[in-house]
Amino acid sequence: MRLWLAIGVILFGIVTIGAGAVAMYGHAIIADETGISGWNPALWLVLFAGAAVFLLGTVQIADAVGSRPERPE
Repeated sequence: MRLWLAIGVILFGIVTIGAGAVAMYGHAIIADETGISGWNPALWLVLFAGAAVFLLGTVQIADAVGSRPERPE
């Protein structure tokens, strides 16, 4: 069960990174057409938060796989 939850956390991180990238791309197009600054710290925060969630899921997978009991043969 822990492994499936860790996979879910990783997928949530990937979706968050993707959403941040799409939003940043859309903001860059609008900034280019209107001549405003393209710097948007909130979108960078979304990208970094998605990366942090992805890394957290990776650590959870490593912990879940490492703590599995050995099956007797």
